[in-house]
This record gives sequence, structure tokens and C-alpha cells, in this order.
Amino acid sequence: MSMPLDYGRRRVILALAALPIGAAAASRVGSDDLMEEVDYRVLDPAQPVTAKARVEVIEFFYYGCRWCNEFQPYLDEWLLRKPADVAFRYQPAIRNTRWIVLTKAFYALQALGQLPRLHVPLYRAYHREGINVEDQAVLTGWALKHGIDFKAFDALMRSDEIMSKVAASRELTYAYQVDSTPSVVVNGRYLTNSGIAGGVPRLMEVMEGLIALARKEAR
Repeated sequence: MSMPLDYGRRRVILALAALPIGAAAASRVGSDDLMEEVDYRVLDPAQPVTAKARVEVIEFFYYGCRWCNEFQPYLDEWLLRKPADVAFRYQPAIRNTRWIVLTKAFYALQALGQLPRLHVPLYRAYHREGINVEDQAVLTGWALKHGIDFKAFDALMRSDEIMSKVAASRELTYAYQVDSTPSVVVNGRYLTNSGIAGGVPRLMEVMEGLIALARKEAR
């Protein structure tokens, strides 16, 4: 869920809200427009970057998160025009045991090569269709209806391999200091989320500003 806003962040958001609608819509966030501890946090220590030749962007998400679901269309649009020098990946966040089943689902669908096809439908099942996919039996039935082989999916969901990935997700959630979803981390150093940025639409703008900041630093 989105984190509470402190007083400083409220002032910034209220100031933005006071702009004429046309001006707000036309505004774009550049690297020089961002303020540390207002728009983003600097991770200390910084985390390793796997895509060293490119700017790495990671979204920490949870399928049951309302704001992650709202952010996904913005992300889908951005992925269609993602710059070639940017590497993006999804990373399930896990902060309590309730999140385990859908975290396992992410890795099981990934192992079966079905994640690109079913990532958005899994959000839709939870948030629009009211399907209790946090229940593993219900989730398995949903996967079966979407053309997933029952034996393969069920075996993965019960496997040590998938549980080890769930454990790794939990470690990454804490290593990256993710306390809210959706959170976006740029180059293992800069973290923002919908609460810090002041809403889901502006999260995308701040993310693009942090990418520009990472490029500037690389030069």
C-alpha cells in the first residue's frame, strides 16, 4: 500500500494541485526538477546493478496492491517506448505471509514462459473480477482456465525452487528498503513510490526523471 505523506511532501503536492489543469498536464519532470527526500530517497547502501551497461529500473509490486494495479497501464505504455539504454524488470515484493501465494504465481508463470501473457490478467482477476487468487486452489483453477497445464503449474507452486525464489524476494524487499508498493528503484540507488511521488500518475514522471539523473551521473 502507499505510504503516508509527511508535511513537506503535502506542501509540494498541494502546490502542484493549485496549478491550472492545463499547466499540470503539460508539466514534465526532469532530473533537475527532482528533490531528494521529497520525490525520492537515496538507498544507503546502494544495491548491485545487474545491467551495468544500461540504466536499471526495477518495479517492486504485489498483484493484490490497488496502486500497483493502477500503475500497470502507465507502465505498459512506457514499456512500448522504453529507451534502448534502459533495462527493466519486475520484482515481486513480499512483506507478509499473505503475499506468498501470488509471489509464487509470478515465478511459476515466469518458469512456464506465460508471464508476458498473464501478468495483466492476474491483476484483472484480483481487482476487477473479484477472484480470490490469494487462495492457492482458486489460483490454480484460474490458471487452468487460462490454458496453463495443471500438473506443471501445481508442481511449480509446491516446489523448493519456487519457494527459494520467494525467500530471495523477501530478502530483496528489505535490502532495497521497500516499505510500500508500487516502488521503483533506479540503478540500485534511487527509490520512489506512489506515496513519495504524490500519486500513481506522477510516479511515472518521477521515474523518468530518475532515469535522466542516472544518465547524467554516468556521464
